[in-house]
Amino acid sequence: MLYLRITARDPLIARDGRPFGLGIRMKSLDWPYPSVLAGAFRTMLGKEMNCSFDGNEIKALKRISISGPLPIYKGKLYVPAPNDILIREENATREHFAVRPVNIDVDEWKKCNCDLPLEGILPAMLPLSIEREFKPAKIPSLWSMDVMKKWLRTANNESFESPPDPMKIITKGEFLDLPRKDARTHVKIDPKLGTSEDSKLFETVGLDLSLKGELDGIDLAARIEDEGEFMDLASKIDSFHTIGGERRLAHWRVDDNQGGWSFPSDLAQDFAGKKRVRMILATPAIFSDGWKPGWLMGWPKGKTPDYWPNELNLKLVSACMGRWKPISGWSLEEKGAKPIRRLVPAGSVYFFELEGDEDASIVAKNLWLKSVCDDEQDRKDGFGLALWGIWDYADETNVKVQE
Repeated sequence: MLYLRITARDPLIARDGRPFGLGIRMKSLDWPYPSVLAGAFRTMLGKEMNCSFDGNEIKALKRISISGPLPIYKGKLYVPAPNDILIREENATREHFAVRPVNIDVDEWKKCNCDLPLEGILPAMLPLSIEREFKPAKIPSLWSMDVMKKWLRTANNESFESPPDPMKIITKGEFLDLPRKDARTHVKIDPKLGTSEDSKLFETVGLDLSLKGELDGIDLAARIEDEGEFMDLASKIDSFHTIGGERRLAHWRVDDNQGGWSFPSDLAQDFAGKKRVRMILATPAIFSDGWKPGWLMGWPKGKTPDYWPNELNLKLVSACMGRWKPISGWSLEEKGAKPIRRLVPAGSVYFFELEGDEDASIVAKNLWLKSVCDDEQDRKDGFGLALWGIWDYADETNVKVQE
């Protein structure tokens, strides 16, 4: 196992998959998908080994497990903000509220004419003691691993310092905002004459990873795992290579000084004996059952990941997530367009109850920043990296239906 740091030389191009041609403005992702990193890394390794990229070599490259990309800044690992927190801002004060499942009778909930997507699932809501509506304030998009650890051990609405207004962050420390979008207008160049062609304009939008007023910018962090022939070469990487679209360059190098990838030992005591676990996605996930994991019904025979705890039985209680994101692309292996698939966005939260002898600490130790996707190749590409925390029901006393 080794860790990489990728420093962008130019704004990175990471398109969202919509059509792009003459007269069409390119739309950029807010952060590169894991497949962008995985494809660039495998291509770089193949070129370094003078591969011909035939069938067997492609299969060997695809067996490399690549986790990321996660933001890293001044040695700190960052993850997307979770979806289970809301901020109320009044009179220059910010108060946070944890979004948690409400332990309410399902039949009572049906009286509100709300058809939940799964039988027996509960709604995730604000504390029912909050009767006055409010517009949630903005929160920083990227949290340091230290702040996220504090939130993961926050079962309900215990003491937790509310995240600041992202527009008022002066010192880059525990919170960061998403990279700025860098829009550039280009002209088509005639390859024979070397001159621009009239009316042939197009625009690209890249992710500017530099930080205003700061010497250092945001880098991309990745974890590499493989037992094959490529690891010796990967351990010596220190070169420039393209990543994303338009052949934008980045410096790739090995960086073993990355904390946060392993389960923090100080969380073990907080998680011990707990039967309610939260799963927060650090990278977008692809599940065989749409918005929820297919493995909830059990792994197919012989398909269980090696790191999965034996006889782990998780019961889905609730979830809170954003809208699905599309992903497609071009397959060099198949020489054609990839089918469009739906992603569960990073920051989505799933609430589970453990059925069996395991507790939250066992789950978190084994599955910390491991992929929870159903398909093996999606796991090796870095989709569905998960963080684990604990939770409790919201306002278990004085439960009522808000009509």
